[in-house]
Amino acid sequence: MNFKLQLVACLSEGDEPLLDEVFTWSRADLSLASVGLTLDESKALLQRIQQQMIGQQVAIHLQAHQPVGLRKKGRYPLQLKTLFGNVTVDSPRYYLPPTEAGAKTYSPLQQLFPQHVTPERLYLETKWASLIPYQKTADLLHDVLPIAAKLTGTTIQQHLHAVVEAQEQQLPAEVASFQGVCQRDREALPCPPRPLVVGLDGGYVRHWHKKGCFEVIAGKSMPAEGTAKCFGFMQEVDVKPRRRVFEVLRSQGLQANQSVEFFTDGASILRSLTSYLSAESTHILDWFHLTMRLTVLHQYALGFAQVDAAGGKALQDGLTSIKWHLWHGNAERAVEKIMYLDDILALHQDDPLLAKKYDKSKPLTKLIADFQTYVEQNSGFIVDYAERHRYGERVSTGFVESVVNQVLAKRMVKRQQMQWTKKGAHLLVQARTKVLNEEWEDCFRQQYPGFRSVPAEPMQMAA
Repeated sequence: MNFKLQLVACLSEGDEPLLDEVFTWSRADLSLASVGLTLDESKALLQRIQQQMIGQQVAIHLQAHQPVGLRKKGRYPLQLKTLFGNVTVDSPRYYLPPTEAGAKTYSPLQQLFPQHVTPERLYLETKWASLIPYQKTADLLHDVLPIAAKLTGTTIQQHLHAVVEAQEQQLPAEVASFQGVCQRDREALPCPPRPLVVGLDGGYVRHWHKKGCFEVIAGKSMPAEGTAKCFGFMQEVDVKPRRRVFEVLRSQGLQANQSVEFFTDGASILRSLTSYLSAESTHILDWFHLTMRLTVLHQYALGFAQVDAAGGKALQDGLTSIKWHLWHGNAERAVEKIMYLDDILALHQDDPLLAKKYDKSKPLTKLIADFQTYVEQNSGFIVDYAERHRYGERVSTGFVESVVNQVLAKRMVKRQQMQWTKKGAHLLVQARTKVLNEEWEDCFRQQYPGFRSVPAEPMQMAA
């Protein structure tokens, strides 16, 4: 049995359609292995159709836009890298009138195709590359599409960087205050919904040029109603970090009179990002990071009790009291209790026999001093967690820990033992967060007019 596929091109009304035989294949006896199209046949078929369609489109465009009065210089091959293979077309070039400055030749196709990779292919490459490693993306594209063998992980990485850098230029400039609304206009706004909850935290990825790691900031914004969104950036690379966070909040319907609650681990870098984003913003120290430090101190207290039962019991009771005061927002009283822990250790160290048995006194003293400094520096952001918990409000950034794992760890740290440059990590995070937020297609629509027009929503029938 033989099959033949023909392509009919209807150029315009009244013209006779062009008929071209695209593909022919044959089948012998029917079996499970020979039923329908094979993958190789489908690749060849798609590539041939793509070549024919683009050839006809280019010919009609050149015929309609042929320059008048210009002498033809010649033609050269122009290669378009499409989703269904590389297509080569003849691009004519013409001499321009002599001028003192400027180009001396003109090519209609060069202006029509300023870049030689189609948006459909860039979209698929960058979307997959934000989810899986670059080389695995290239291998997957080779498996399912008629992509040339020259496509490598490095090429896909370069394409992703170029797309994201172009989108970065569209981000508005950083300003001192993002909501310059007077009080009268703010009072005229409708009653806002419940506060937006925003959590920020950092994750570490391996450095390419130096030993060690560097920190990438990740965050998540959760409105009372609607879909949560994640974001991320590399602090040393991003020149508009506060603008980036504000644009995420604005896309979720942030009003000038709406309150925003920022949860962080108390780092000054994260606190500076939240300044002047909203007049109604509140910064809250994450309860999880407080209890994490207390848990470490409790572990030391257990070991201390094995040597000095009375001192260990006093240390544990003191830590329990500190946790209770912090839970109820009394940071001043908690600092006094922390200072009391130093007195317990001092009594222990005065006894040479006990001090010799417990060799963790110096690390424990340093941890207590660091914890005291941590509480004092963030005392203004320690709230009454008990009351918030009683009313069903958030007290910790557990949801941000999952975002750090989703944005950074799964792609860049845990499963993929890769090393990154700071710029490369920043650009990949921009693409990955937009893909996870299901905004990547909208970004391509803004960057490439005509890309995947939004389907019209079906109209509801009248009752």
